[in-house]
Amino acid sequence: MHGGGTGQVPSDRVSAQGATRIGRLLSLDLLRGLVVLLMLFVNQADSVEGASPFLRHAPEDADAVTLADLVLPAFLFMVGMSIPFAVGGRRKREGLGAAVRHVLERGAALLVMGVLMVNADLAREDGLLSPAAWGALAVIAAVLAWQARPGDPAREAGWRAARGVGITLLVALVFLYRGTGTSGLLQIRPHWWGILGIVGWAYLTAALLYLAVGERPAVLLALVAALNGLYYFEAPARALGWPAIGLGSLVGSQAAVALAGVVLGVMAAAHLRGGGSAWSLAGRGLGLGALLLLAGVGLHHARPLDPAFHYSKENATPPWGLVSAAATAIAWVALFAAADGAGWRRWPPLLRIAGTNALLTYLLEPLVLALLAASAAVFGHNPWTWLVGSSTASGLVAAALFACLLARLAGLLVRAGVRLQL
Repeated sequence: MHGGGTGQVPSDRVSAQGATRIGRLLSLDLLRGLVVLLMLFVNQADSVEGASPFLRHAPEDADAVTLADLVLPAFLFMVGMSIPFAVGGRRKREGLGAAVRHVLERGAALLVMGVLMVNADLAREDGLLSPAAWGALAVIAAVLAWQARPGDPAREAGWRAARGVGITLLVALVFLYRGTGTSGLLQIRPHWWGILGIVGWAYLTAALLYLAVGERPAVLLALVAALNGLYYFEAPARALGWPAIGLGSLVGSQAAVALAGVVLGVMAAAHLRGGGSAWSLAGRGLGLGALLLLAGVGLHHARPLDPAFHYSKENATPPWGLVSAAATAIAWVALFAAADGAGWRRWPPLLRIAGTNALLTYLLEPLVLALLAASAAVFGHNPWTWLVGSSTASGLVAAALFACLLARLAGLLVRAGVRLQL
């Protein structure tokens, strides 16, 4: 299973569950879809020889932000922006306890998927299953285990059976796994949390803080600052070589990006409930983006003091997170002004498909890549590796088409009744 290097993946039905109760923002789906497609594109463009450095992650010791570096925080921001709709709506319908339980269950699912994806990349060739076979089966099992409950009671029995098969297969795959540098009966290890795991930690932190604080933007913004402060609290330990468990990034700077998204989501939800001018909301969104940008640039001015003040996706520094969150907020405002303000509805269908089926689209990437890797036994080589490596131009075109095809495949699966819901 390919972990990729960029991606948040929100639940496929976030806006459908929450926003429809108080209205729906097309711009949320459009931006989520754009981020998903960009994530898929840069994941593959990273393997294209001669591709622009702007399409790759900046090196760990660099003080820079590339397009690839913006995708993960954009995902995190969109996860946060969806929280007031999905989690807030659940709290109003079912109560605080049900909302907390939902947040914990969804966060745990993302952590499990993240660890599975990381271990798939480290599977041994001499295991009971080849790495490609194990990775493909793991994705299939996850899709079966976390399928959305069908609305038709006649399909309930089939859904329960498929879910049971998925859970059973996941347990079997855990015992069958053989990893590089590991031993024992259970060789799955949380080497790192993976992209979905990062999303899971950020989601847990932002959603629980939202439930604790409520829809108070000023308090939420203060907590954004506090989470970034947690990163700097842990920074001295890293500099001295002391053990650090990563809280500064997992529930610090990266969770701060998601919580900044919550702030904009609270503003958007209040607008949908109360009505008023769309341009007023756009102005508040631009104001938030400007505030985040000023905070990120301001922290970056301290870069001579320590690399913790650099723009660095690899180190998850607060300046990187704040500037990235600002860029995402401004991008949403532009889409909101066009789609929800001016009423433009003629957008590429793939944006809406990817935006409303983000998790499924994301999981199709490692599945398709695993199947292509398995096809090497037939072709003598991996056809995808050959295609993206044939030339820079053809590789970038192939990466773009790959992203579009995965979104289209996700749409076809949804039409066939396959939908994920965490």
